[in-house]
Amino acid sequence: MNIKKIGIVLWIGVLVYGSFYIYQRLNLKPVVRLDDPGMAAILDPEHDGRVFVDVPWKRLPQIEPFDLTERSGEDFDSRSLAGKPYVLSFFFTNCPTICRDLNRQIGVLANRHKNTETTFIGMSVDTKNDTPEVLRAYAEDFNADPEKWLMLTGQQFKINELARQQLLTVVDGEHHTGDIFLVDRWGRFRDRFSWDDPREMKRFDSVLEEVLAETSPPLDKTVKTRNVAATFPHTKQNQPSAHPWLRDFQLTDSQGKDFYSRDLTGQVWVGSFFFSRCGSVCPKQNAWLAKIQPDLAGRKVKTVSITTDPDYDQPEILRPYARSLNATDDEWLFLTGDDTYIQRIGSEFLGIPVHGEHHSSLLAVVDRWGNVRGHMDWQAENGKEKLLNLVDQLNQETQPPAEFELIKTEMNDE
Repeated sequence: MNIKKIGIVLWIGVLVYGSFYIYQRLNLKPVVRLDDPGMAAILDPEHDGRVFVDVPWKRLPQIEPFDLTERSGEDFDSRSLAGKPYVLSFFFTNCPTICRDLNRQIGVLANRHKNTETTFIGMSVDTKNDTPEVLRAYAEDFNADPEKWLMLTGQQFKINELARQQLLTVVDGEHHTGDIFLVDRWGRFRDRFSWDDPREMKRFDSVLEEVLAETSPPLDKTVKTRNVAATFPHTKQNQPSAHPWLRDFQLTDSQGKDFYSRDLTGQVWVGSFFFSRCGSVCPKQNAWLAKIQPDLAGRKVKTVSITTDPDYDQPEILRPYARSLNATDDEWLFLTGDDTYIQRIGSEFLGIPVHGEHHSSLLAVVDRWGNVRGHMDWQAENGKEKLLNLVDQLNQETQPPAEFELIKTEMNDE
């Protein structure tokens, strides 16, 4: 080959390589950076391109109770599964291919784990067509055990909102995810799995076995999960468009550190609202709380006080305020944050209306699983006794309640 031909071949090679390089750059897909704030992502050791995260169990999202209709025609309330793990999936009966393959795999898993406490729940994404009668006939095709494998229908918006707001996936009519979702016995969204990947199904068995072995909330445990959204910064998690109803919250404490309500999972706590410049009720309320701190601390119960004047009550203001009440971060936290967000915490999470300097004098008593179980007025007759009695009752619980009534005490209680 002469020099001229060699030069042509080299130029062709350069052009091919350059074109390939440009193509790759133009077609790069966004990836999760290992140093992305709040993500702490790591890659699967099998290098299949799937992204996992290591996340404290306490940071996993809590699945809120939902109610639908089972194929039997009876009402179904997810609180009936309190203390037991369950698996969620989506399908519709008119789907001729993928859904049937998905449900054949669900049948394999349900049979494999039939002697465990695990319940499998299939939700229709076409509730207009998938009536209980249609679902019963469909279930017979898969020999679905009605005790272990439920098929649900009902109001479409409830299923859509459960998928979008809590599982961070989208279902819309005939369109739905192919993943299945594991909720542990403590109600936490533990992990998601691709049903059509044998490696993922092997991992499902392993994670479910781990979940079934738990006899108490794994408070200090870090889990490896595909539930990447568990580590999103709270500013992303709490955007109204993504989550119109708060299930947990994040604020800033008097030391300037992030506080997550999920970190209190496993212990009872008391929430209240105040503002440091208040010259009337707040000083009396916080003096009352300061007086009962020894009783609460002896029961390992924290007090969480949230300012309703966050523009002024910054950490540098809250620190001396807390010291004036002899409050310690181990027992009594003072929190600040965004004003609108704090109002949402009051109305959506604690059930106590707040608006600027105006707020209720009620105290919210929260159980070990993040449920508000009582609204107690500290000014009510025998207020201390009633508060501590409820705290003692909640401290004795070892499993999340299937259902409960909110306990209330008012100033005029007898």
